[in-house]
Amino acid sequence: MAKKDSEKTNTAPPEEETRVFRTVDDGPMEFVEDMPQEEKLLSRQDFRKAAFSLFLAILLFAACILLWMFRDRFDTDSLVILSGEKTAVAKEEYIFDAGAGQVFATAGNGLAAATSSGLVLMDATGDISVSYLFKMDTPAIAAGTDFAVFYDLGGTSMAVASFSGSVRELTAPGSILSVTVSDGGYLTVTTDCTGYRGLVTVYDPQLEPVYEWYSSSAWVISGEVSPDNRELAVLSYTASGSEVRFFALTRTEQQASFSVSDTVLLDVRWMNTNQLCAYSTEQAIFFSDKGSWSGTYDFEGLYLTGCTFDGEGYAAFALSPYRAGSTARLVSLDTGGRVLGTADIMSEIVSLTAYGTEVLVLCPDGAILLSSSLQEKGQLAGLTGFKYALLRSRGEALLVSANFAEVYTFD
Repeated sequence: MAKKDSEKTNTAPPEEETRVFRTVDDGPMEFVEDMPQEEKLLSRQDFRKAAFSLFLAILLFAACILLWMFRDRFDTDSLVILSGEKTAVAKEEYIFDAGAGQVFATAGNGLAAATSSGLVLMDATGDISVSYLFKMDTPAIAAGTDFAVFYDLGGTSMAVASFSGSVRELTAPGSILSVTVSDGGYLTVTTDCTGYRGLVTVYDPQLEPVYEWYSSSAWVISGEVSPDNRELAVLSYTASGSEVRFFALTRTEQQASFSVSDTVLLDVRWMNTNQLCAYSTEQAIFFSDKGSWSGTYDFEGLYLTGCTFDGEGYAAFALSPYRAGSTARLVSLDTGGRVLGTADIMSEIVSLTAYGTEVLVLCPDGAILLSSSLQEKGQLAGLTGFKYALLRSRGEALLVSANFAEVYTFD
């Protein structure tokens, strides 16, 4: 930096002479050539411009640092996340409390979330319809279109929360093994029962019990009412294998059954009003409510890492050569077990869900939207930190983190 040194002496220098000194490499000041006043003023202007530019650069750098540090506190509606070839825009954001044993489920176009201490039901706009303290040692959720059932797996407590804001607590007749909600709003609760090997209780949409089945010969695992609310399918285990039994809700006697030997079926789901799919760790089996076999798809030694059913006549299964593999093969099957499509996912699958004719795959670094035949329809990258994904009826992806969820669309 240049400065003027006007040293006082007994003899003043000539008026036209201006002495200028400078420091070089932090050394002593040395004399430089005379500088006219006009050039000195120009130098000061250049210095001020340089200083101002440096100040702006420092200010911009500090702003970038602050924006990065507090990025989660800004309104996501005004932020975009650059994701390589795509730009992911968060349309809506849901905020909720995190806690132990946290679980999520789709409820209509909203979100149901539960922890060991309580439950939250949020509508399609992210507004909280119900926030309720409800102790559960092992929280679980079964959700429908208009309400969600929060229950303590292995306990007897249930709370039914609706989007109207109401909450109703129920006590199961025994330790809860599973809870399902049909498309028509019928609730099926499977419990243990003293003197029997299981009890299945069906509640209507008004939460009144309308059907009970006590099992004396098979260990009951789960039950589900058909989409038209006319039949009940019950999965049970026997000494010889697994069995699915069918009951009409207007009759007490068994209507039909379907059994497989030496196989442990994990779950059974209705694919439409008269076709079902049950699956084990080795295969998926398709059959009718009359007990007739429709088809089988063998997993060929691959590990089942996820599956999803949408009620539109197909199911998607995620298979991997490793129990916790970083890659997976998706296969979509129709009601007869025929392959609709396959897709190789070169990443770990965090969450898999379907709605209508679309399948949503959540990976550690983004999400992929596929058709029911597993043709890619869109992709979002750079979305880290999400651990659950829901596909809403409007074709939107609701990606869920520990204490917030954001809505994204695929352009």
